[in-house]
Amino acid sequence: MSHTIDVSKIEHIADGESVITVVAEECPGVEHDDVEVNNNGMLKKFTTWFNEKFPSKFSLLDTTQASTMGSDQLQGQVDQLTAQLQTDSSNAPRVLLERARVYGDLGETSLAREDIARAASLVREPAYKSESSVAAVERAVRELSVSGDNKSQAEQIVASDQEIIDLVAQNTSDVASVVALEQRIRANKTQLSGEQVCALLDAFHDMYTDGELEIVEAVASCVSAALARLSVSEDAKSVVGAAETLTVAVQRIVGAWTKHSDNGEFKQQACKFGAKMYTTAVYALSTHVDCDAEVLRSAVDFYVSQIWLVGTLPASDGDDVCQGILRLLTASRPQLIYSFVKSNGSLPVERLLNLLGQPRSSNSRSLAMLIASQLTAAVQDPEASSMFPGYVASTSRTNAPAALVQLRTEAAEIIDTLVQSTIQSERTRGLYALAALYESGAGSEMAVNVWTKNGWAEELWDQGELDLRETQLALVHLADACSTDTKVSASMKKLGNGLVQALARKHTGELGEIASVVLAKWSNLPAPVNPGTNTEPNDEPETLDTNDADPVQLADSHIARIIALADSNASDPKVATAAERSTEALGFLCLNPALKQHIVQSPLVLQTIFTLAQKSNPQLKFAAVMLIRNLTQYKPVLSEEQKRVRQMQKLSQRAQTGQTIGSEIKEMESKDQEFDDASAVAARAKAVCQAGAVACLASAVQGKVSDSTKDAVAEVFVALATSHELRGQLVQQGAVHALLSILSPDAPRAPSKDAKYTPTALRHARDKHVAWALAKCAISVPPHLAFRDPRALTRLILSLLAEESDAQSLLIRFEALLALTNLASAEPGSSSDVRGFLACDLNGMSLIEMCVLNDHVMVRRAATELVCNLVHEPRVFERFVEGADKSVGDEESRIIELPDDIEEVEDVGSRRGYRAQRMHVLVALSDVDDAATRSAASGALAVLSNDPRCCRYLTLVHPRALDVLLSLADTKDTHAAALRHRVAVICANAAACGDPRVVAKLRNSSDVARVLQSMVEDPQAPCFAAAQSACEALK
Repeated sequence: MSHTIDVSKIEHIADGESVITVVAEECPGVEHDDVEVNNNGMLKKFTTWFNEKFPSKFSLLDTTQASTMGSDQLQGQVDQLTAQLQTDSSNAPRVLLERARVYGDLGETSLAREDIARAASLVREPAYKSESSVAAVERAVRELSVSGDNKSQAEQIVASDQEIIDLVAQNTSDVASVVALEQRIRANKTQLSGEQVCALLDAFHDMYTDGELEIVEAVASCVSAALARLSVSEDAKSVVGAAETLTVAVQRIVGAWTKHSDNGEFKQQACKFGAKMYTTAVYALSTHVDCDAEVLRSAVDFYVSQIWLVGTLPASDGDDVCQGILRLLTASRPQLIYSFVKSNGSLPVERLLNLLGQPRSSNSRSLAMLIASQLTAAVQDPEASSMFPGYVASTSRTNAPAALVQLRTEAAEIIDTLVQSTIQSERTRGLYALAALYESGAGSEMAVNVWTKNGWAEELWDQGELDLRETQLALVHLADACSTDTKVSASMKKLGNGLVQALARKHTGELGEIASVVLAKWSNLPAPVNPGTNTEPNDEPETLDTNDADPVQLADSHIARIIALADSNASDPKVATAAERSTEALGFLCLNPALKQHIVQSPLVLQTIFTLAQKSNPQLKFAAVMLIRNLTQYKPVLSEEQKRVRQMQKLSQRAQTGQTIGSEIKEMESKDQEFDDASAVAARAKAVCQAGAVACLASAVQGKVSDSTKDAVAEVFVALATSHELRGQLVQQGAVHALLSILSPDAPRAPSKDAKYTPTALRHARDKHVAWALAKCAISVPPHLAFRDPRALTRLILSLLAEESDAQSLLIRFEALLALTNLASAEPGSSSDVRGFLACDLNGMSLIEMCVLNDHVMVRRAATELVCNLVHEPRVFERFVEGADKSVGDEESRIIELPDDIEEVEDVGSRRGYRAQRMHVLVALSDVDDAATRSAASGALAVLSNDPRCCRYLTLVHPRALDVLLSLADTKDTHAAALRHRVAVICANAAACGDPRVVAKLRNSSDVARVLQSMVEDPQAPCFAAAQSACEALK
């Protein structure tokens, strides 16, 4: 299909920008980089270039020459564009503007205006709204050329602000003009006066009877743009004038509503089209601290008592007013809470609960949940109750804030009235509203008074057996939502276990699925305690409820449901919802250690879940992530003290439930420990990876992702990377990219250019998990093959060394050191070499040296191995050898005889003792019990011995260094060959250092001669060449 491009729209071709803009709009298939513009070119040159580059797909049309075309040709273009509108509406605004231009050439001014008006209306819709489309409409309004046979009749439509406002006031304006005015305001090209804003407000309020709906909506949007410019955040320079204008505007709005107080039609129409405008007016006024308090009070009260109550009527679309309440909660919080909770009775809260009671698919319900969550959080702040009676008393820690008390009371009364209603629709709405409160996180505060009513929960379930199916569905949704509150959920299980099991057996649709999910969540709750019984430890244990659903049967039922969906379309909402519910249920069931093994024994169910999740909605992805998390979670590493505390907690729980430590409980705990053993978890991790878990996790963090999903994915990758054999697979399948994509903005990513940079602990737990998972992968995978930017990982992993010391942090620190050691093993000078960046640019040596002195053997060993790799970096090398020989005298022929008790000899002048040198630590580590630490420390000394200063320190300054090194040669463990080689290298370097004092020291030592002689006996030994070189130098 050939596309036509109107070159008359290409203005100022010399600067090139308009060319790129037009081609981007007109040619969706042409990339911006393909557009080449000759800065000195003319339109003719561009036309020649374009025709050569796109000879077939696109064609150019210059409508400035349209006057020479016949009316038949122009009418043919109209017909072609009209047919395009009928067959393809994806670019409707652009096609309408093209047709408007052709109408202008035909002299059909009214038709051209109609097309521009339609285009202006369409670009307000999300599907068409973009900066380029809005600009095109505005350009068409300003620059539409209406040509006919006589070119002198051509006119340009450019109306001033006041002209447009006058036309609006006379109800004779068109949509395009109003849209153009709005764009001028938003582009900061004009500022309406208070009189002009009030004129538009009056016109808006007078249009509800005979005004066109598109004009009414355009005027409201234009006024909103003008009012938004008056808020403090928009233009702080005009605060005084802005506050006065906003005050007058709010008073004009209130006056209009007062005038039509008995006109329900006016209220509904004005709220429908003007809700955003009213919100902007009140919000902008609240941003001015110097505005009249009484005016602000009346404005907020007007919004709640009129706009909120009208906008949330059953026949209204409550989305705009819900967003308005959310916006006002961020501004005038005390005033809004007082108006919402206190001054207007319980009607505002009742309307909120009615919205919460709408069907779960309703967008207004989701917005109402946000309001409930933020409102509950707001009323917990005592300052939010400043307008309530008894405000001073509510600031006490022992008293709940007055606003919270009032909100609890009103919510409980409304919910109780709805739920206890004999009308099933009202009862259903009340159950859904209560469920929504718990889903939004506000239930534990806002609905707390509901459960305190004596017998309320019992009546809830007793009546549930007689309810209609839709009401029973709402009841199980409530039970599902309440699972986040342990106390409420335990009560719900005790009272409704039998009914929920019956619903799960009898129904196969949504009701049965939700009931099965509820049973899965209830399966891990402790046995309910009868409040009428004594629970002393010596009492008989309470008999468990025999009606509890069998967890294995529940798991099998959900496994069967998921397998049945294996060949289904993942994009089908019904399939995604069914898979999400069963996956969520399995995630809760596998909290039972025995069921974890049962679930992974069915690879098909895991494969089906992961495949569906990659192609489905975020809810299913999150459920799949949580399932993987629960299947692969290792037991946390605990200190001895933490283990004792946990044991005491278990004993306390048994005492509360009346359980005794019998043989059955011991056997059950033994099996649980077996299923949660590290080897069992590793086997499950391997199983889920083979089923496609990594691809599922990577897809779960693509696009806009919630923080809870990111946190869970980070924890899962830590668990999966714990298994050595899975690390290569994780890197190969994109785990590194997925982990780096979920870092918080505060995480260290790019290399630091600050010379004074000091590595610190990561602020967010997610960042710590990400760094830990990457560290685990970096231990086992060649860094130059696995990581594109080793420096970014280096800085991130280095922060793990600054974590606080506990049992878990020691493990993290140990694995971070191993990862850094591997990263620092690249060829010196290569692009992957991070030694200097790690040790010096990031100031990492300060943390590494602290780890070298750590009491834990494994941490100390890993840190020493890292130092052994880092000494190849010249700056680290110099850090160790600098000043090492300052205690040696200046006379070359003099050999210093160090006393045995060197510690008692004080430094002379500026000379420092041997203990002040960093190499002293390496010498000490060469003499520890751990063979791997000795090998790493002596290896670092072998590298440093290439410098004469190190040789002088080891032989002339340190009293025991030579003896320690020679003792390494007598080692008989697995590191013997490596240690002997290191000693030989040190001796060879010392013998060749050029200092006669060092050479004399070695010659006079019988132990050196003995050790070197033993090394040259075996020509195949690694130490032979170095030992032979040392012997020849010492002859």
